[in-house]
Amino acid sequence: MQKRIPTNLITGFLGSGKTTAIKHLIGLKPSHEKWVVIVNEFGQVGVDEMAYETQGDITLAPLSGGCVCCQLSGELHKSLSQLLEADHFDRLLIEPTGMGHPAGILDTLRKPHFSERLDLRATLCILDPRQLDDPMLSFNETFRDQINLADILVGNKSDLLDLDQIERFKSFADKLFPPKLNSQITQFGQLKIEWLDAIQEGIVSTTAAHSSHAHKHDHEHNHEHHPHDHEHAHENAASPQPCAPIRKTSSGLGKYSCGWIFHPDDIFPFDELEALIQSIQGVDRLKGAFRLGAPWVFFNRVRDETFYDAIAYRRDSRMEIISPEPLDWDAIEAELIALTRIGLNSPYRGL
Repeated sequence: MQKRIPTNLITGFLGSGKTTAIKHLIGLKPSHEKWVVIVNEFGQVGVDEMAYETQGDITLAPLSGGCVCCQLSGELHKSLSQLLEADHFDRLLIEPTGMGHPAGILDTLRKPHFSERLDLRATLCILDPRQLDDPMLSFNETFRDQINLADILVGNKSDLLDLDQIERFKSFADKLFPPKLNSQITQFGQLKIEWLDAIQEGIVSTTAAHSSHAHKHDHEHNHEHHPHDHEHAHENAASPQPCAPIRKTSSGLGKYSCGWIFHPDDIFPFDELEALIQSIQGVDRLKGAFRLGAPWVFFNRVRDETFYDAIAYRRDSRMEIISPEPLDWDAIEAELIALTRIGLNSPYRGL
């Protein structure tokens, strides 16, 4: 079987420094490897591509005149097919336009035609932390989607930030759910090449994903509970398997929590999932991100009130419950697993 090509999505809103970051990564490329970079520009006249110095081991594939997430999705499919047929290369980097919704790109890359050839690794989002202070951006759907989709969130341009802005970025990153594998502060787009491989063949690499405060992301560490892990039979598993999630539990300060991480291929039926989430008794807080097929949904339940919406996140399905008393985690897990077994054949009700 032919080895799948490591593939990374490098996203970020306009002016965040994506192109500079990719150029830095190219400078770190092992000398024996050949990389392909797909650069998507919204405008008709390609300018970003001019910033790259192409050489024999770097192939540039520009896509201009729209967004590969929507208008140019057909062109992306065509370009990828041609690249895969034409030549062997060792890594693919995709830089979408800063105004695009990148979740659609990952959905395209996960289709059977490409998933057999491409190994989707970590998605990085480059963010200028000053953008978090812009009230217009905080309500921008594309801006939120790029952050939600990322496995690794990078606060760039630290040379232009004060300490308060850096701390606000760290606090923002730590509170995200689903959590990031890694969040870092950098300047001049100086990414570490090992971040690209924080996920390999769908498995999280703890070494590549680790950061100075990434350990906070294993649970939702809010002020309602203090995390003391209690081992469960399959908590020590390196990664979730289809229909076999990882479970993590903790307790403290009068609260109990239990969380599950599912395999990326597990699919949930919406109606049955919604009914299960609403039926669980004794919940203070429940949050979850689930794959329904092509769409993904975020559930947020506070006591007896449940809200849901589409989410750009694509890494895995996961759910966490916080309660004043320990619940029957085994029974809840069994019901969740039962849903993954019927998810492939269940109709999806649009959000």
